[in-house]
Amino acid sequence: MRDFMPSETFNLRDFASHVSPSQDIPNYATLLEKTAPEFRVFCAGFRERVRILKEEGKKVLVVLGTGGTFQSDETDEGRAPTGSLKESFDALGLPEDPSVHLELFDLMKLDSSQMTVEQWRFLAEMIIEFEEEVSDMYDAIIITHGTDTMAKGASYLSLMLKGFPKSIIFTGSQEPARKSGTDAKDQMERSITAAKLASGTNRKIAEVMVCCGLRVARGTWAEKLGDTTVNAFGPWNQPNQDFDATDWERATRDGTLHRLAPALLDFGTGKSRGSLEFATHAIDFEHKGAFEPFTMIEEEANLFPATLTDKSTQAIAEHIIHQRVAVLTQLGSATADDRLVEVALAAAQHGKIILFEAPFHDSTVQPGTYKAGAKVRERLPNIQRRLPILNTSPTTFETKTNYLLHRLGIRPAGNTKGLGMYYSNNDLRKFYDQMEQNLVRELV
Repeated sequence: MRDFMPSETFNLRDFASHVSPSQDIPNYATLLEKTAPEFRVFCAGFRERVRILKEEGKKVLVVLGTGGTFQSDETDEGRAPTGSLKESFDALGLPEDPSVHLELFDLMKLDSSQMTVEQWRFLAEMIIEFEEEVSDMYDAIIITHGTDTMAKGASYLSLMLKGFPKSIIFTGSQEPARKSGTDAKDQMERSITAAKLASGTNRKIAEVMVCCGLRVARGTWAEKLGDTTVNAFGPWNQPNQDFDATDWERATRDGTLHRLAPALLDFGTGKSRGSLEFATHAIDFEHKGAFEPFTMIEEEANLFPATLTDKSTQAIAEHIIHQRVAVLTQLGSATADDRLVEVALAAAQHGKIILFEAPFHDSTVQPGTYKAGAKVRERLPNIQRRLPILNTSPTTFETKTNYLLHRLGIRPAGNTKGLGMYYSNNDLRKFYDQMEQNLVRELV
Protein backbone atom coordinates (compact mmCIF):
# COMPACT_ATOMS: atom_id res chain seq x y z
CA MET A 1 0.00 0.00 0.00
CA ARG A 2 1.44 3.37 -1.01
CA ASP A 3 2.05 5.88 1.75
CA PHE A 4 -0.26 8.87 1.63
CA MET A 5 1.58 12.08 0.81
CA PRO A 6 -0.28 15.36 1.45
CA SER A 7 -0.51 17.81 -1.38
CA GLU A 8 1.92 20.69 -1.11
CA THR A 9 -0.93 23.06 -1.88
CA PHE A 10 -3.22 21.80 0.87
CA ASN A 11 -3.46 24.07 3.91
CA LEU A 12 -5.46 22.55 6.76
CA ARG A 13 -5.84 25.88 8.54
CA ASP A 14 -7.42 27.45 5.44
CA PHE A 15 -9.63 24.42 4.96
CA ALA A 16 -10.86 24.59 8.58
CA SER A 17 -11.69 28.29 8.30
CA HIS A 18 -14.16 27.55 5.48
CA VAL A 19 -15.96 24.61 7.07
CA SER A 20 -19.54 25.72 7.68
CA PRO A 21 -22.01 24.18 10.11
CA SER A 22 -24.66 21.91 8.70
CA GLN A 23 -27.77 23.75 7.56
CA ASP A 24 -29.84 22.02 10.26
CA ILE A 25 -27.73 23.63 13.02
CA PRO A 26 -29.12 27.14 13.58
CA ASN A 27 -26.58 29.70 14.75
CA TYR A 28 -27.36 32.57 17.09
CA ALA A 29 -28.48 34.93 14.31
CA THR A 30 -30.76 32.32 12.77
CA LEU A 31 -32.34 31.53 16.13
CA LEU A 32 -32.99 35.23 16.73
CA GLU A 33 -34.60 35.58 13.32
CA LYS A 34 -36.73 32.42 13.23
CA THR A 35 -37.26 31.05 16.74
CA ALA A 36 -37.36 34.18 18.90
CA PRO A 37 -40.58 35.51 17.25
CA GLU A 38 -42.32 32.17 17.86
CA PHE A 39 -41.21 32.17 21.50
CA ARG A 40 -42.49 35.71 21.95
CA VAL A 41 -45.90 34.57 20.71
CA PHE A 42 -45.73 31.78 23.33
CA CYS A 43 -44.90 34.41 25.98
CA ALA A 44 -47.69 36.75 24.83
CA GLY A 45 -50.41 34.18 25.45
CA PHE A 46 -48.84 32.66 28.55
CA ARG A 47 -50.46 34.84 31.20
CA GLU A 48 -53.99 34.16 29.99
CA ARG A 49 -53.37 30.42 29.61
CA VAL A 50 -52.17 29.90 33.18
CA ARG A 51 -53.97 32.67 35.09
CA ILE A 52 -56.76 30.47 36.46
CA LEU A 53 -54.33 27.62 37.19
CA LYS A 54 -52.16 29.95 39.27
CA GLU A 55 -55.21 31.21 41.13
CA GLU A 56 -56.01 27.58 41.96
CA GLY A 57 -52.55 27.23 43.53
CA LYS A 58 -50.93 24.98 40.93
CA LYS A 59 -47.21 24.98 40.27
CA VAL A 60 -46.64 26.20 36.73
CA LEU A 61 -43.50 24.66 35.27
CA VAL A 62 -42.16 25.70 31.87
CA VAL A 63 -40.35 23.01 29.86
CA LEU A 64 -38.01 24.31 27.14
CA GLY A 65 -36.78 21.70 24.67
CA THR A 66 -33.39 21.82 22.98
CA GLY A 67 -33.37 18.29 21.55
CA GLY A 68 -30.88 15.66 22.67
CA THR A 69 -31.60 11.98 23.21
CA PHE A 70 -34.78 12.84 25.10
CA GLN A 71 -36.44 14.02 21.86
CA SER A 72 -34.62 11.65 19.51
CA ASP A 73 -35.96 8.95 17.25
CA GLU A 74 -34.25 6.27 15.19
CA THR A 75 -33.46 7.34 11.63
CA ASP A 76 -31.59 5.70 8.74
CA GLU A 77 -28.52 7.67 9.82
CA GLY A 78 -28.83 7.00 13.56
CA ARG A 79 -30.64 8.73 16.39
CA ALA A 80 -31.63 12.34 15.78
CA PRO A 81 -33.79 14.81 17.75
CA THR A 82 -36.70 14.92 15.31
CA GLY A 83 -39.65 14.81 17.68
CA SER A 84 -41.46 17.59 19.49
CA LEU A 85 -41.64 17.98 23.24
CA LYS A 86 -45.37 17.22 23.14
CA GLU A 87 -44.77 13.93 21.30
CA SER A 88 -42.13 13.00 23.87
CA PHE A 89 -44.36 13.83 26.82
CA ASP A 90 -47.33 12.00 25.30
CA ALA A 91 -45.13 8.91 24.93
CA LEU A 92 -43.94 9.09 28.54
CA GLY A 93 -47.43 8.84 29.99
CA LEU A 94 -46.50 10.67 33.18
CA PRO A 95 -48.86 10.07 36.11
CA GLU A 96 -51.42 12.79 36.70
CA ASP A 97 -50.25 15.38 39.23
CA PRO A 98 -53.08 17.77 40.11
CA SER A 99 -50.62 20.15 41.78
CA VAL A 100 -48.63 20.81 38.58
CA HIS A 101 -49.26 22.34 35.17
CA LEU A 102 -46.64 21.98 32.42
CA GLU A 103 -46.15 24.44 29.55
CA LEU A 104 -44.02 23.09 26.69
CA PHE A 105 -42.03 24.94 24.04
CA ASP A 106 -39.49 23.67 21.49
CA LEU A 107 -36.61 26.15 21.26
CA MET A 108 -34.26 23.87 19.31
CA LYS A 109 -33.89 20.30 18.12
CA LEU A 110 -30.15 19.69 18.30
CA ASP A 111 -27.87 16.87 19.26
CA SER A 112 -25.89 17.90 22.34
CA SER A 113 -22.66 17.78 20.32
CA GLN A 114 -24.06 20.63 18.21
CA MET A 115 -24.73 22.92 21.17
CA THR A 116 -22.23 25.78 21.47
CA VAL A 117 -22.06 29.17 23.17
CA GLU A 118 -24.28 30.51 20.37
CA GLN A 119 -27.19 28.25 21.32
CA TRP A 120 -26.65 28.64 25.08
CA ARG A 121 -26.54 32.41 24.69
CA PHE A 122 -29.86 32.33 22.83
CA LEU A 123 -31.36 30.03 25.47
CA ALA A 124 -30.29 32.41 28.25
CA GLU A 125 -31.67 35.44 26.44
CA MET A 126 -35.06 33.81 25.87
CA ILE A 127 -35.24 32.91 29.56
CA ILE A 128 -34.47 36.53 30.47
CA GLU A 129 -37.25 37.78 28.18
CA PHE A 130 -39.68 35.24 29.64
CA GLU A 131 -38.85 36.29 33.21
CA GLU A 132 -39.33 39.95 32.33
CA GLU A 133 -42.74 39.30 30.74
CA VAL A 134 -44.42 36.78 33.08
CA SER A 135 -42.30 36.46 36.22
CA ASP A 136 -45.35 36.22 38.47
CA MET A 137 -47.04 33.49 36.43
CA TYR A 138 -44.59 30.57 36.61
CA ASP A 139 -42.56 28.79 39.30
CA ALA A 140 -39.59 27.08 37.63
CA ILE A 141 -38.04 26.17 34.28
CA ILE A 142 -37.03 22.69 33.12
CA ILE A 143 -34.68 22.42 30.13
CA THR A 144 -34.44 19.16 28.19
CA HIS A 145 -30.91 18.81 26.84
CA GLY A 146 -28.56 16.21 25.42
CA THR A 147 -26.40 14.68 28.12
CA ASP A 148 -22.96 14.99 26.49
CA THR A 149 -22.81 18.77 26.90
CA MET A 150 -25.44 19.23 29.59
CA ALA A 151 -22.89 20.07 32.31
CA LYS A 152 -21.32 22.69 30.06
CA GLY A 153 -24.69 24.25 29.20
CA ALA A 154 -25.71 24.32 32.87
CA SER A 155 -22.39 25.89 33.80
CA TYR A 156 -22.73 28.61 31.14
CA LEU A 157 -26.29 29.45 32.20
CA SER A 158 -25.24 29.55 35.87
CA LEU A 159 -22.77 32.29 34.94
CA MET A 160 -24.85 34.12 32.33
CA LEU A 161 -27.94 34.20 34.57
CA LYS A 162 -26.19 35.07 37.82
CA GLY A 163 -28.81 35.98 40.41
CA PHE A 164 -31.77 34.61 38.42
CA PRO A 165 -34.70 34.48 40.86
CA LYS A 166 -36.15 31.10 39.83
CA SER A 167 -35.08 27.48 39.66
CA ILE A 168 -33.72 26.28 36.30
CA ILE A 169 -33.34 22.51 36.02
CA PHE A 170 -31.50 20.75 33.19
CA THR A 171 -32.50 17.17 32.48
CA GLY A 172 -32.21 14.59 29.73
CA SER A 173 -32.08 10.85 29.24
CA GLN A 174 -29.88 8.04 27.99
CA GLU A 175 -32.74 6.62 25.89
CA PRO A 176 -35.36 8.49 23.82
CA ALA A 177 -38.65 9.38 25.47
CA ARG A 178 -40.52 7.51 22.73
CA LYS A 179 -38.61 4.26 23.25
CA SER A 180 -40.15 1.46 25.30
CA GLY A 181 -38.56 1.09 28.73
CA THR A 182 -36.81 4.44 28.51
CA ASP A 183 -35.24 6.10 31.52
CA ALA A 184 -36.72 9.41 30.30
CA LYS A 185 -39.89 8.91 32.35
CA ASP A 186 -37.99 8.58 35.64
CA GLN A 187 -35.70 11.47 34.75
CA MET A 188 -38.62 13.79 34.02
CA GLU A 189 -40.60 12.71 37.10
CA ARG A 190 -37.59 13.45 39.30
CA SER A 191 -37.03 16.80 37.56
CA ILE A 192 -40.64 17.80 38.17
CA THR A 193 -40.35 16.78 41.83
CA ALA A 194 -37.10 18.74 42.17
CA ALA A 195 -38.71 21.78 40.54
CA LYS A 196 -41.67 21.62 42.94
CA LEU A 197 -39.40 21.36 45.98
CA ALA A 198 -36.91 23.97 44.77
CA SER A 199 -39.65 26.52 44.04
CA GLY A 200 -41.35 26.12 47.41
CA THR A 201 -42.08 29.32 49.28
CA ASN A 202 -40.08 28.19 52.32
CA ARG A 203 -37.22 26.42 50.53
CA LYS A 204 -36.57 28.32 47.32
CA ILE A 205 -33.42 27.26 45.48
CA ALA A 206 -32.93 30.03 42.94
CA GLU A 207 -30.15 28.65 40.79
CA VAL A 208 -29.32 26.44 37.82
CA MET A 209 -29.31 22.71 38.59
CA VAL A 210 -28.88 19.40 36.80
CA CYS A 211 -31.31 16.57 37.54
CA CYS A 212 -30.43 13.58 35.39
CA GLY A 213 -29.92 10.65 37.68
CA LEU A 214 -30.49 10.15 41.39
CA ARG A 215 -28.74 13.29 42.55
CA VAL A 216 -29.57 16.91 41.84
CA ALA A 217 -26.38 18.93 41.49
CA ARG A 218 -25.68 22.61 41.12
CA GLY A 219 -25.02 23.79 37.60
CA THR A 220 -21.39 24.56 38.43
CA TRP A 221 -20.87 21.20 40.20
CA ALA A 222 -22.49 18.78 37.78
CA GLU A 223 -20.53 16.31 35.66
CA LYS A 224 -21.61 13.37 33.54
CA LEU A 225 -20.79 10.05 35.22
CA GLY A 226 -21.19 7.68 32.28
CA ASP A 227 -22.73 6.94 28.87
CA THR A 228 -24.93 4.00 29.81
CA THR A 229 -25.85 4.46 33.47
CA VAL A 230 -29.25 6.06 34.04
CA ASN A 231 -27.72 7.64 37.14
CA ALA A 232 -25.99 9.85 34.62
CA PHE A 233 -25.02 12.99 36.56
CA GLY A 234 -23.81 13.95 39.99
CA PRO A 235 -21.63 16.51 41.74
CA TRP A 236 -18.09 16.55 40.35
CA ASN A 237 -16.69 16.49 43.88
CA GLN A 238 -18.77 13.44 44.77
CA PRO A 239 -18.92 12.44 48.45
CA ASN A 240 -17.88 8.85 49.15
CA GLN A 241 -20.89 8.03 51.26
CA ASP A 242 -24.54 8.96 51.54
CA PHE A 243 -25.18 11.95 53.75
CA ASP A 244 -28.17 12.78 55.89
CA ALA A 245 -29.08 15.98 57.73
CA THR A 246 -26.68 15.24 60.62
CA ASP A 247 -23.81 14.76 58.18
CA TRP A 248 -24.59 18.10 56.52
CA GLU A 249 -24.48 19.85 59.89
CA ARG A 250 -21.16 18.24 60.80
CA ALA A 251 -19.66 19.13 57.41
CA THR A 252 -20.80 22.71 57.90
CA ARG A 253 -19.20 22.94 61.34
CA ASP A 254 -15.84 21.39 60.43
CA GLY A 255 -15.46 23.29 57.15
CA THR A 256 -15.49 20.25 54.84
CA LEU A 257 -18.78 21.16 53.16
CA HIS A 258 -17.34 22.65 49.98
CA ARG A 259 -14.68 19.96 49.68
CA LEU A 260 -17.36 17.25 49.81
CA ALA A 261 -19.67 19.09 47.42
CA PRO A 262 -22.78 17.05 48.20
CA ALA A 263 -25.83 16.94 45.99
CA LEU A 264 -28.67 19.36 46.63
CA LEU A 265 -31.19 16.55 46.63
CA ASP A 266 -30.77 12.77 46.64
CA PHE A 267 -33.51 10.52 45.26
CA GLY A 268 -31.54 7.30 45.68
CA THR A 269 -30.97 6.85 49.40
CA GLY A 270 -34.30 7.64 50.96
CA LYS A 271 -32.62 10.66 52.57
CA SER A 272 -34.06 13.34 50.33
CA ARG A 273 -35.41 15.18 53.35
CA GLY A 274 -31.94 15.23 54.86
CA SER A 275 -30.46 16.42 51.59
CA LEU A 276 -32.87 19.32 51.48
CA GLU A 277 -32.08 20.16 55.08
CA PHE A 278 -28.49 20.59 53.93
CA ALA A 279 -29.61 23.43 51.74
CA THR A 280 -30.51 25.50 54.81
CA HIS A 281 -26.77 25.53 55.58
CA ALA A 282 -25.25 25.65 52.09
CA ILE A 283 -27.67 27.94 50.27
CA ASP A 284 -29.29 31.19 51.18
CA PHE A 285 -32.84 30.46 50.12
CA GLU A 286 -33.96 34.06 50.24
CA HIS A 287 -32.74 35.45 46.93
CA LYS A 288 -30.20 38.19 47.56
CA GLY A 289 -28.42 40.43 45.14
CA ALA A 290 -29.52 41.86 41.84
CA PHE A 291 -30.10 39.71 38.78
CA GLU A 292 -26.92 40.23 36.72
CA PRO A 293 -27.41 38.73 33.26
CA PHE A 294 -24.49 38.70 30.89
CA THR A 295 -24.96 36.86 27.61
CA MET A 296 -22.51 38.61 25.28
CA ILE A 297 -20.38 35.51 24.80
CA GLU A 298 -19.65 35.28 21.11
CA GLU A 299 -17.09 32.51 20.79
CA GLU A 300 -15.57 29.55 22.59
CA ALA A 301 -12.43 30.01 24.66
CA ASN A 302 -10.75 27.21 22.65
CA LEU A 303 -8.95 25.74 25.64
CA PHE A 304 -6.67 22.77 25.00
CA PRO A 305 -5.28 21.52 28.33
CA ALA A 306 -1.76 20.11 28.32
CA THR A 307 -0.57 17.74 31.04
CA LEU A 308 2.76 18.68 32.58
CA THR A 309 4.47 15.36 31.97
CA ASP A 310 6.34 13.54 29.23
CA LYS A 311 6.92 16.68 27.18
CA SER A 312 10.05 18.56 26.26
CA THR A 313 10.51 22.18 27.28
CA GLN A 314 10.36 23.13 23.59
CA ALA A 315 7.05 21.30 23.13
CA ILE A 316 5.41 23.00 26.11
CA ALA A 317 6.74 26.37 24.92
CA GLU A 318 5.24 25.86 21.45
CA HIS A 319 1.92 24.89 23.05
CA ILE A 320 1.83 27.99 25.25
CA ILE A 321 2.81 30.31 22.38
CA HIS A 322 -0.10 29.17 20.25
CA GLN A 323 -2.73 29.31 22.99
CA ARG A 324 -4.82 32.35 23.83
CA VAL A 325 -5.13 30.82 27.31
CA ALA A 326 -2.76 28.05 28.39
CA VAL A 327 -4.37 25.48 30.68
CA LEU A 328 -1.76 23.24 32.27
CA THR A 329 -2.89 20.15 34.16
CA GLN A 330 -0.75 19.36 37.17
CA LEU A 331 -0.09 15.91 38.59
CA GLY A 332 -1.57 15.36 42.04
CA SER A 333 -0.70 18.10 44.52
CA ALA A 334 0.84 20.48 41.98
CA THR A 335 3.61 18.03 41.17
CA ALA A 336 5.32 18.61 37.83
CA ASP A 337 8.69 18.53 36.13
CA ASP A 338 10.49 21.70 37.30
CA ARG A 339 11.74 22.44 33.79
CA LEU A 340 8.19 22.60 32.45
CA VAL A 341 7.09 24.72 35.40
CA GLU A 342 9.95 27.14 34.68
CA VAL A 343 8.74 27.58 31.09
CA ALA A 344 5.11 28.09 32.13
CA LEU A 345 5.87 30.63 34.84
CA ALA A 346 8.28 32.55 32.61
CA ALA A 347 5.41 32.84 30.11
CA ALA A 348 3.10 34.09 32.87
CA GLN A 349 5.68 36.66 33.91
CA HIS A 350 5.75 37.99 30.35
CA GLY A 351 2.00 38.42 29.92
CA LYS A 352 0.58 35.05 28.93
CA ILE A 353 -2.61 33.81 30.61
CA ILE A 354 -1.57 30.65 32.44
CA LEU A 355 -4.05 28.53 34.40
CA PHE A 356 -3.03 25.49 36.44
CA GLU A 357 -5.68 22.79 36.68
CA ALA A 358 -5.94 19.99 39.23
CA PRO A 359 -6.30 16.55 37.61
CA PHE A 360 -8.86 14.93 39.95
CA HIS A 361 -11.87 16.00 41.96
CA ASP A 362 -10.06 15.29 45.23
CA SER A 363 -6.79 17.00 44.26
CA THR A 364 -5.61 19.88 46.38
CA VAL A 365 -3.27 22.15 44.44
CA GLN A 366 -0.52 22.81 47.00
CA PRO A 367 2.71 23.93 45.34
CA GLY A 368 5.75 22.65 47.20
CA THR A 369 4.18 19.54 48.69
CA TYR A 370 6.80 17.63 46.74
CA LYS A 371 10.28 18.69 45.74
CA ALA A 372 9.28 18.03 42.14
CA GLY A 373 7.14 21.04 41.35
CA ALA A 374 8.53 23.23 44.13
CA LYS A 375 9.48 25.79 41.47
CA VAL A 376 5.83 26.81 41.36
CA ARG A 377 6.04 28.00 44.94
CA GLU A 378 9.43 29.63 44.43
CA ARG A 379 8.53 31.52 41.27
CA LEU A 380 5.03 32.75 42.12
CA PRO A 381 6.27 35.77 44.17
CA ASN A 382 8.21 36.97 41.12
CA ILE A 383 5.10 37.27 38.95
CA GLN A 384 3.71 40.22 40.93
CA ARG A 385 0.18 38.86 40.80
CA ARG A 386 -1.67 35.98 42.36
CA LEU A 387 -2.45 33.09 40.03
CA PRO A 388 -5.80 31.57 40.97
CA ILE A 389 -5.93 28.15 42.59
CA LEU A 390 -9.31 26.59 41.84
CA ASN A 391 -10.92 23.30 42.79
CA THR A 392 -13.72 23.02 40.29
CA SER A 393 -14.81 20.71 37.51
CA PRO A 394 -12.99 20.92 34.16
CA THR A 395 -16.29 21.96 32.55
CA THR A 396 -16.84 24.90 34.88
CA PHE A 397 -13.15 25.79 34.66
CA GLU A 398 -13.52 26.21 30.89
CA THR A 399 -16.87 28.00 30.90
CA LYS A 400 -15.82 30.41 33.65
CA THR A 401 -12.64 31.28 31.75
CA ASN A 402 -14.60 32.08 28.60
CA TYR A 403 -17.30 33.95 30.50
CA LEU A 404 -14.78 36.24 32.21
CA LEU A 405 -12.75 36.89 29.07
CA HIS A 406 -15.91 38.28 27.48
CA ARG A 407 -17.41 39.99 30.52
CA LEU A 408 -14.15 41.78 31.39
CA GLY A 409 -13.41 42.54 27.75
CA ILE A 410 -9.92 41.03 27.95
CA ARG A 411 -8.06 41.71 24.71
CA PRO A 412 -4.43 40.97 23.81
CA ALA A 413 -1.99 43.81 24.36
CA GLY A 414 0.17 42.40 21.57
CA ASN A 415 1.12 39.36 19.54
CA THR A 416 4.68 38.33 18.80
CA LYS A 417 6.26 35.35 17.09
CA GLY A 418 8.15 34.34 20.22
CA LEU A 419 5.26 34.68 22.70
CA GLY A 420 2.01 34.70 20.79
CA MET A 421 -0.84 36.67 22.35
CA TYR A 422 0.06 38.43 25.58
CA TYR A 423 -1.88 40.71 27.90
CA SER A 424 -1.40 43.82 30.02
CA ASN A 425 -0.70 43.54 33.74
CA ASN A 426 -3.96 45.35 34.49
CA ASP A 427 -6.07 42.94 32.42
CA LEU A 428 -4.30 39.92 33.87
CA ARG A 429 -4.85 41.12 37.42
CA LYS A 430 -8.58 41.69 36.76
CA PHE A 431 -8.93 38.30 35.11
CA TYR A 432 -7.06 36.33 37.78
CA ASP A 433 -8.88 38.10 40.62
CA GLN A 434 -12.28 37.29 39.09
CA MET A 435 -11.31 33.69 38.32
CA GLU A 436 -10.65 33.19 42.02
CA GLN A 437 -13.98 34.70 43.05
CA ASN A 438 -16.88 32.38 43.80
CA LEU A 439 -19.35 33.89 41.30
CA VAL A 440 -22.29 31.50 41.56
CA ARG A 441 -21.30 29.09 44.34
CA GLU A 442 -18.92 27.10 42.17
CA LEU A 443 -16.19 25.31 44.10
CA VAL A 444 -13.11 27.43 44.72
